[in-house]
Amino acid sequence: MIVNLKSRQIWLDLFKAAEVYRDLKPWEWLYDSDLFGVQDPVSGRIGYCCVLGNLGEHMALNVYIGPEGLNSYYEMLDYGQDDPTMAGLRQSCISVSFENRDLLSDIDRKLIKDLGLKYRGANQWVMVREYAPGLLPWYINEEQAAFLTHALQQAVAIAIRAEEEPDLMQFDEEKVLVRVPKQTGGGLVWEDQIQDMPEVDLHLAIKPDFSILKKAESLKKQEGAMLLSLSYAPAPARDDPQSRPFFPILGLVLDKSSGMILSFEMFRPEELEEKLQAWLVSILVEGAKCIPSHLVLPNWFGAGLLEDIATELDIELVVAPDEPLFEEVMDVMFQFL
Repeated sequence: MIVNLKSRQIWLDLFKAAEVYRDLKPWEWLYDSDLFGVQDPVSGRIGYCCVLGNLGEHMALNVYIGPEGLNSYYEMLDYGQDDPTMAGLRQSCISVSFENRDLLSDIDRKLIKDLGLKYRGANQWVMVREYAPGLLPWYINEEQAAFLTHALQQAVAIAIRAEEEPDLMQFDEEKVLVRVPKQTGGGLVWEDQIQDMPEVDLHLAIKPDFSILKKAESLKKQEGAMLLSLSYAPAPARDDPQSRPFFPILGLVLDKSSGMILSFEMFRPEELEEKLQAWLVSILVEGAKCIPSHLVLPNWFGAGLLEDIATELDIELVVAPDEPLFEEVMDVMFQFL
């Protein structure tokens, strides 16, 4: 987020649109379930917009780009109450929020200063971020800033209309109101379209690699449970000072009787699909030397990832967030991370 002669107007337009949205306070009559779409004039992709702040805790506009972004929104709805941290780390969106000054980074404050803007008071400071699964929320680029400006402007237009027309966005779950731009001689003109919602797939499962699973086919089935935890690390890591930080995924296999850690592995988000099942099979072949009847996990994330692999291995998955051993071991591990 660097201001120069070329980009200054892009960032200034974004912050001014954010101020209008903030001062309108659309969260006072709209809810995070009142989704609407805004089509990007450049890419043609649709951002599904969610107004946050009705509970008075976090005022923002989240824009979930395309079906994959919308999928992460529904993951938040389905799993957020049970595991808000895990669901939050899987979000895919660009967002503008209104924060206290101490939550902004030096980069945020420099951008605001370079634009000649001043804010004062609680929940008045504009902060923009990109959220991507497994990655630390990060600064947006100029293309994202331009689209977010359109999204904010159209959110204001829709919010004003929705206050007077409460039924404006009341469709069945298969339809959504989308603001679509048309280029004219006088600039962009926006119109309403009622579009079909894209299909959403909450199936997280990693595709089984039968060349790997074949290594376990000679193992005998044994009645009993293995405890396995898959969760994001509590703190991010990074490859170098300039790279975007990411949250490693921690894999733990625990012995229920002794509480000992039998195996530990750390995965980068992009390598999880490739390496997770190889790690699990090596545990079964070299450690357990059998296939347990049950695999106990603390969260929906791990169970979702292993669903299809467990089916191929004829293992029943059990989600047990209240299993005390998971919490005890993770608390100890987190002290060293």
